[in-house]
Amino acid sequence: KSLQKTNRLLIIDEDVPGGCSAYLMQEIVEKQGGYQYLDSAPQTLTAKAHRPAYATDGDYFSKPNAEDIFEKVYAIMHEVNPNSYPALR
Repeated sequence: KSLQKTNRLLIIDEDVPGGCSAYLMQEIVEKQGGYQYLDSAPQTLTAKAHRPAYATDGDYFSKPNAEDIFEKVYAIMHEVNPNSYPALR
């Protein structure tokens, strides 16, 4: 229902690129027919393609965090309406 309402698709996953996010994209776009509602390319935001650093902040730099999510969602909103959502730096 969210896809029908927004016409946009962003899949966020803590796994490596091509992992569960690829499966979810295939399910939504191909098997559930979500492609018919899309006004732009579906996107993913996944962990970096490397092992996380062994430290307290390793996950912060390797997995999607709040800042990454905000920037990706804002970029999608900017694509739809650049006047209301000016480009970030």
